[in-house]
Amino acid sequence: MPDSDDATLGPPAPPGQASTTIPPEVAGRDPGVGQVPSPAGPQVSAWAGELSDRVVDGVGWVKARTTVPVVRIMRALVYGLIVVVAAVTALVLAILGAVRLWDVYVPVHPLGRRVWLGYVVLGGALVLAGLVLLTRRTGARGKS
Repeated sequence: MPDSDDATLGPPAPPGQASTTIPPEVAGRDPGVGQVPSPAGPQVSAWAGELSDRVVDGVGWVKARTTVPVVRIMRALVYGLIVVVAAVTALVLAILGAVRLWDVYVPVHPLGRRVWLGYVVLGGALVLAGLVLLTRRTGARGKS
């Protein structure tokens, strides 16, 4: 709700611009005067607009050089972490599924032998995969 101090003559000013109308009690003292002359001339307002454009451009330049690369790096880290967690989860579930399939479908008698034999076969396969990856690694060799 507007206060009595907010009363102005004429239509309200557009958003972002200050109203140049004066309150009715002041306008009533000097009839015919409803507008306050702008203290800044057109040269000053053009200079102010140019200055504000330069400030906005400068802030955009700084943002493009600092914030945007940091946001890209953080997105890559977060999405990479999500992919790693999903891959580890999928690997663990695949190993559990392989053990379960071995226990259920491999026809070895007696049943107790089937379980440990499955662990040996799957463990051997994982050890061989680890050895292959170990021989394919890159890096400094011979350093301690």
